Amino acid sequence: MKLSVITLTLNKLEYTKKFIESLYKYTNDFELIIVDNASTDGTVEYIKSKPEIKLIQNRENLGFSKGNNQGIEIAQGEYIGFLNNDILLYPNWFEACENVFENEKAGFVSPRHINPHYDKTNPKKYIKYFKEFNYDKPYEKSFDECVFSCVVTRRDVINDVGVFDEKFYPAFFEDNDLKYRAIEAGYGVYVTNEAAFYHFGSVTSIKHSQNMEKNRAYYYSKHPLAEYLSISGAEKFQLQRMAKQFKVFPLNKIYAVHLLCIKIFNRLRKIIGAKKD
Repeated sequence: MKLSVITLTLNKLEYTKKFIESLYKYTNDFELIIVDNASTDGTVEYIKSKPEIKLIQNRENLGFSKGNNQGIEIAQGEYIGFLNNDILLYPNWFEACENVFENEKAGFVSPRHINPHYDKTNPKKYIKYFKEFNYDKPYEKSFDECVFSCVVTRRDVINDVGVFDEKFYPAFFEDNDLKYRAIEAGYGVYVTNEAAFYHFGSVTSIKHSQNMEKNRAYYYSKHPLAEYLSISGAEKFQLQRMAKQFKVFPLNKIYAVHLLCIKIFNRLRKIIGAKKD
């Protein structure tokens, strides 16, 4: 099995149907694991009608982290994809992600994110829309553009850095935490420029936005130096669309210095530990 796709559901059956259709149309050699967090709109019955799908059925909403960890426990693929149920995929999306892993020490890789709130396209035209983009490189490092609405990792990365921290409940910042842990372990976090996905956008998680600040505080208590790695909201949108300003923005330089400091610190810790032994 090349790829295990783990998807969480909490109602929104109309989106789940579109997602499954898109997944099977544009993906090969995979298994689909759906973790349902107590849907009441017929989602479970629909999934049970498709015997090729592995279903984990929870009696209550256990949250994004716990649900994905449940999926990881039964996943059989060499690669593991965490995909939302409110997205549409792009031809050869997985192959584009896999290409990054074959050429880099990658921890997580996402296709480009097409967000209808920002991008002037719709579910019927997003493939043609993305084909008009021209990127200089097939992929690049990006903390923000590597998003867990649609992200791929390898099983050995999860074995190395660990699974989702279930203290992030029900959602938000568990993805940043896992990416940051991967960076600390020496992996890169990438976005491929050879594929995209269309994201309808927060059709489930919007109900849990009141938990964002609690999870944000917990995230920065774990990673005090992580704040500069992530840009959000209007500022992120402007930087993405204003290439000249993005090139002079000091984020990448600060990021590089921080990684160097981590390497030096880890090296010193090994030296000190060796002397004690």
